[in-house]
Amino acid sequence: MTDLTRRTTLYGIAAGSAAALAGCTEAGVPADENGTDGGDGGDSGGDGNDGTDGEDGVDGDAEGVTTAVQQVGAALSGPSWDRTERRGFCVLITEEGDASWLLGEAPEAARAFVAETDFAESVVLYVESVGPDTCHDEIAFDGVTVEDGTLAADATVRGAESDDVACGEAVTYSAALLRVTSDPRPDAARLSVTDGWGETGTVRDGDGIRDPEGLAGGIRPDHEPSTVPAGFDCDTEGFERHPQGYDGDVNWGGGGGAGSDAGGDGPLALRVVVPGDDDPGSDPLAIGRGTRFRIELTNVSGRVEYVGTRGKYNLELRTEDGWTELRGTDGDATFGYTDEAIGVPPGESLEWEFEMTESGLVEGGPHADALRVCPDLVRGRYRFVFFGAADLAVAFDYEG
Repeated sequence: MTDLTRRTTLYGIAAGSAAALAGCTEAGVPADENGTDGGDGGDSGGDGNDGTDGEDGVDGDAEGVTTAVQQVGAALSGPSWDRTERRGFCVLITEEGDASWLLGEAPEAARAFVAETDFAESVVLYVESVGPDTCHDEIAFDGVTVEDGTLAADATVRGAESDDVACGEAVTYSAALLRVTSDPRPDAARLSVTDGWGETGTVRDGDGIRDPEGLAGGIRPDHEPSTVPAGFDCDTEGFERHPQGYDGDVNWGGGGGAGSDAGGDGPLALRVVVPGDDDPGSDPLAIGRGTRFRIELTNVSGRVEYVGTRGKYNLELRTEDGWTELRGTDGDATFGYTDEAIGVPPGESLEWEFEMTESGLVEGGPHADALRVCPDLVRGRYRFVFFGAADLAVAFDYEG
C-alpha cells in the first residue's frame, strides 16, 4: 500500500467537525451583468478597500442582513470541478475550522478574513468560478438575502472595466469570500453563478463536485464468476483468519462515511483500477498473477467526508461457503484498530495499492508483520471491503 499523499491529506479526530458545504450547478436565473460594485474594483492593490487583497461591502437585500467580501485571487479547490459541466464551486463555512482543508494555501488576507469572523452571528461563503482571460479574476455579489435558513445571492465573474486593458488569453479560475451576518444565520446556500462567458448555473446545498460515472476503474464485473471454489482452507494448524469488520450486506461502489450504513451513489465512491483495463477486448476487471492494481476511494460530494483509518478493510474470495477472508495469522493476534478519523476533502481520494501475489496483498498493509495469505491464491472472484466507511465494496476476477 502507498502512504497518504497530498491528495489524501487532512486527518481529523471526530466526524463532528465536518464542514457544512454547498456544491454547485444547475441551470438558473442569470445574475445582474454588472455584479456588485463595492468600490471601484479596478485595482488589485492591497489597500484593504477593494481589489484582490481587500474587502468589499455588499448591501444585502433583506432587512437585517449585512455582508462583506474578500477577493481571494486564484481558486483554491484545484479546481476539482469541470467548467464545461458547471459554473463554479462553493463552500458554506459555518464554524471556525470548517474549511481548513480549503484555506491551507490561501493568501494571508483570505485566512485572516475567515479568522476574524464571529461565527456566533455570521457565516462565510467561499465561491469560485472561471473566465476566458486573466482579467476575469474577481467575483462580484448582488441580491444577497437570507430566507428560511437559506442564503441566496447572485455571483458574477468580473472582467476588465475597459477595452483598453490588456488581458492575457488564459482560462482563469478566481475566487472570493462572502461574509453574511444575519439572525438567524443561514445553514444552506443557493447561488446563481455567472462565469466569464456569461453562462449561468445555480449553486445548491449538497451538490457534488465529481461525477461518479467519470471516475477511473469499475465496481465489479457484470457477469458471474467463471470459477467459484468450494472453499479456501489453510492446512496450517491453528491458522486464524482476520475477522470480518462488517456485519451483513455491503454497499457496492458507493455510500456514506464513518458511522454510516448508507449506500448508493455517494458521497463516497469506491473503485478498483486495473492498469490496461481500457485495452480493446480486455476484461476491465480481470487481474493476472503479479499484476499491480489499486483501490480508490473518492469524495464526490461538496463537503468533507470522514472515514476510518485506511487499515480497516477485508480482502476476500467468493467460495461456495460465502466470502472468505484471505489473510490470517499462525499465532495469537489482536486485530485492533484505532478510532482515528481521516477527512477526505471534496474531489480528493484515498488510495490502496496491491500486487496480486500472496505477499503483495499483505505487504505495507495493517498487521503486515503478523498476517499472511493462506492457502495460495486460486482463480475466482475477489473483493475489497472498506469497513472504515459504510462497508463499501468492489470486486474483480483473478485469472491466475
